[in-house]
Order: sequence, then C-alpha cells, then structure tokens
Amino acid sequence: MNIQNCWYKRICQEQCSENCIRYRMIYALFRQSQLPEALWEYKDLVAKPEGDVNAFIQLKNISNKIDMFVEQGQNIYIYSNNAGNGKTTWAIRLMYAYFDKIWHKSCLDCKALFVSVPKFLYNCKRSISQEVKGFEELCQLISEVDLVIWDDIGIAKVTDYEHQILFQYIDDRLNARKSNIYTSNKNREQLEELIGDRLASRVYNCSTPIKFIEEDKRGMY
Repeated sequence: MNIQNCWYKRICQEQCSENCIRYRMIYALFRQSQLPEALWEYKDLVAKPEGDVNAFIQLKNISNKIDMFVEQGQNIYIYSNNAGNGKTTWAIRLMYAYFDKIWHKSCLDCKALFVSVPKFLYNCKRSISQEVKGFEELCQLISEVDLVIWDDIGIAKVTDYEHQILFQYIDDRLNARKSNIYTSNKNREQLEELIGDRLASRVYNCSTPIKFIEEDKRGMY
C-alpha cells in the first residue's frame, strides 16, 4: 500500500508519512489478510438512485458498527446476477473498516483473511499430492481469525470433496461465532444447486443477504 494511496488520506488530519503508526499497522494487517495487492487501492462507489442505493446504505450502516458486527459473529451474503458491480469492493471496504476499528489493539496478529474460493479449492486439491507454499498456514488462520471474506463462492459446481472442505471450515466458523462475508453471483436457489443444500443453508440462511442489481461498473470507478 503506497502512502499516497492510503485510504485515510482524505479524512486524516495528520501529515502523510510512511512513519505514521496508523498507516504502518493497517499496512501490516492488509499484508496478513492475503488480499491481492491489486485490490488494495481505495475505490469510490456510486449507486444510481434506481439501483443499489438501499444496499449501499445498508452496508454503510454495517461498516459504521463493523467492530460490533464481528464481535457478535454476524455474517453477510452480498450477491448479484451481474459481475463487476461492487460486491468484492464492498467486502474489502468492510474489512478495511474493521482494521480501522482495531488496529491500535491488534498486536500485529492476523485479524481477517481474504479467501478466493476457487483458488482455495484448487489449492486444496493440489495439497493432496504436493506441498503448496503457505497453504497449511492459511487453513489454520481460517479457523482462527475474526473475519473471513469468502470471495466468489458458488462460481462453479463443487465436487463431494470440495463440498466437504468448504462445509468443514464454514461450519466450524459459524459454530465458533466468527464472522464471514460472502460474495457471489448466485441467489439462494442457484447457490444450492452448486454447493448443495446443507452448505447453502449455512452460507445464506445464517447471513444477512444483500442484493446488488446494477450492471458491471468495472472501469467506471
């Protein structure tokens, strides 16, 4: 995260500097989250009056109280039939809001993770026959951190093995009252067809569903 791209630049009253403690602590939290650096940059999101305004307001309200949301083990399912309309961007924004609430007491421990579900399942299968660098640590962290973003869940039909893996981690987190943010291009019925009824029930029914209806906005931010 370049200091010039710091998310707080527009609101912080301090002189921008790489010696800023807030900047350095949140930089460390982002590093530990395994969020791809291409997604670190802040993006403005604008909803059309006839589009996703209500969804944006709902997410903004959650963002304002994200520390309580995570402490209570709540979950969100952000979905849309359309790609590229801000689902992942909003999930990252919520993670960033959480970092802003807890950075001063994080002790540089990993507090949140970004998990691309397709990549995670791919590495699960690879790890059966070969060592995948950092994968064992990732699996351990998924069980421990306060918040996990499960990005692109339900992108394709899962195998029995993939279903078992996802169910294990998500069910364990729910039982431990640890927060999850899911993003998907599927509604409840479509999700069930792809990941099965038991897992879809855990993901969708245990979350606050928030639907986006606007078209692809990539390149417009």
